[in-house]
Amino acid sequence: MPTPLFVILLVLFVGSAGLIVINLTGDPGVDYWDLDGEKKSSPSKLDALRNRIVFYSSGAVLVGTFIVYLMLRR
Repeated sequence: MPTPLFVILLVLFVGSAGLIVINLTGDPGVDYWDLDGEKKSSPSKLDALRNRIVFYSSGAVLVGTFIVYLMLRR
């Protein structure tokens, strides 16, 4: 397999895995210092990436890059 193709597949694989991790760790949990909810938590810059479409499409890219890697390796 040529090196540029391997680098592209590696970037796609790692990027989609990173997006899956961002989606799975999106819950901020319970703020025990603000149980009555007086303070509004500020939205994160990564909240735009935390939705179902990004999660499933990054999963498809992850599986697709793995399949392409298996087909092209020799």
